Amino acid sequence: MHISIKSHIIMLLVVFTLMPILLLKIVAYPRIHSDLENVIMDNLEVIGHKQAELVSTWMRERMKDVIVIAANPFMSKSANITKEDENYNDTVQYLEKVAIEYGYKGAFVSDKRGVVKVATSEEGVGRDISKTAFFKNAIQGKTFATSIVPSKVSLINEFEEKEVGVPTMFISTPLKDKDDVIVGTVTLRVHVGILSNLMQSYKFGDTGETYLVNKEGYMLTESRFSKHLKKIGKVKTRSALEMQLLNPETGKLTAGVRQCIAGESGSDAKGYKDYGGVSVLGVWQWLPEYNWGVITEIDKNEAYGAAYNLKNIVIALLLAIAFPILLVAYLVGGRFSRPILELTAITKKMASGDLSQSLDVKKMNKPLISDEIGELALSFNTMSQTLGKKMKETAESEEHYRELFNSLRAGIYQCEPGVEGKFTWVNNAAAEIFGYSSPEEMVGTKVKDIYVDQGDRKRLVDKLEKEGVWKDFVSYCKKKDGEKFYTERTSNMVHNADGKPTLIQGMIRDITERKEQEDAQKKPATKKRQS
Repeated sequence: MHISIKSHIIMLLVVFTLMPILLLKIVAYPRIHSDLENVIMDNLEVIGHKQAELVSTWMRERMKDVIVIAANPFMSKSANITKEDENYNDTVQYLEKVAIEYGYKGAFVSDKRGVVKVATSEEGVGRDISKTAFFKNAIQGKTFATSIVPSKVSLINEFEEKEVGVPTMFISTPLKDKDDVIVGTVTLRVHVGILSNLMQSYKFGDTGETYLVNKEGYMLTESRFSKHLKKIGKVKTRSALEMQLLNPETGKLTAGVRQCIAGESGSDAKGYKDYGGVSVLGVWQWLPEYNWGVITEIDKNEAYGAAYNLKNIVIALLLAIAFPILLVAYLVGGRFSRPILELTAITKKMASGDLSQSLDVKKMNKPLISDEIGELALSFNTMSQTLGKKMKETAESEEHYRELFNSLRAGIYQCEPGVEGKFTWVNNAAAEIFGYSSPEEMVGTKVKDIYVDQGDRKRLVDKLEKEGVWKDFVSYCKKKDGEKFYTERTSNMVHNADGKPTLIQGMIRDITERKEQEDAQKKPATKKRQS
């Protein structure tokens, strides 16, 4: 009883010590982790929506700028102005002042045919813009913004160098005279770099970024990590208009970009691979008025860092408390379990056939455990001796009967039930009848192979399954070398306690000589009847 109480104390000590930590890990941690994820995604969505609103507000201001310029009475005559007009230089200076003060790359005015009449220094006077989308929309009375596209003329880039292909966009509006008749258009060339800087001005974390994407999945503003992208060779000059946002593992658009350009606004809290192959959380919003998508992303590891740290803290706490408790339980429990393990090991050896095993009773007589374990050891040794004696008697009896069976002239056999059954034991006579050199050679062969007509095996099995025994069954058989002969046997089916067939056993004799005599006696009688 003392051992039983001790065991319960150890178990209760482990359970009640670890239970609060396990409950924290199993119940509290998933809930805390889920709440943290919700807070993180809520914050990310707020940032994404603010960035989308920032882009929309910035674009509305650009459209307001061009409308204000076109509404200036001074500009109404510029649609048909020439270099010879006295107001020409004043108009150019006005456009250049607007471009500098409001951060535009250039400004120009065209007549209603689409010919540029007056422009800042970087825009060519006389250029035909009649086929451009921004002119066509403006001349029809709309204020229109193009997408971000590579420039067709040489512009000063972010490196203070002239370059063709710098990301740019145009905002245009109709130019009307005093009678409110459209006489031309006013167009501003937007400095896209300002939009990129604006989107990067709000930083969140070490890996968070927001960028614009077009319908084809190309980045329209600069990535926060452009230097790194150039270093690894993903872009040559800039990420805007060069970087198509593909998942490196699949070669397809990233999950966030794919859903965004499909016109969907949403988020992903589980994570997906971004254009750098990093698992990120994302929020996206499609702006149909500009055909742009605003995507905000942050590395999953950074975003969920607090949740992951909490998990590590819980695991560390669990290990820190569990280790000493388990160590004590192991040391104390080992004292009680060691004799049982020794008993188990000896029992396994006995099960494999070694009945000479016994327990050292003196070794079992340890403090606290001497009573029960000592008595168990004595009982076990007594059982082992008795079992060994009985096994010895059984082996001697079995050997006696096997010698008796082997001395018989008749063949005795045992085989598996079923048509495909094999011989499991035969005596010397059975092996000799079928031409085998020893019983061992015959054991393992299929029973049906001894029949000339293998259907005899099925008939025998069927009858045994129905009636349990078949006496004096005559069949035409063949020996190992193919020699054919007649046999007569008596067989019975043996069942286990559940009534399931376990083996067929029987006695078999070679009756070829008797069969030939019977056939010889039948022939004269047959001839006499025929005559």
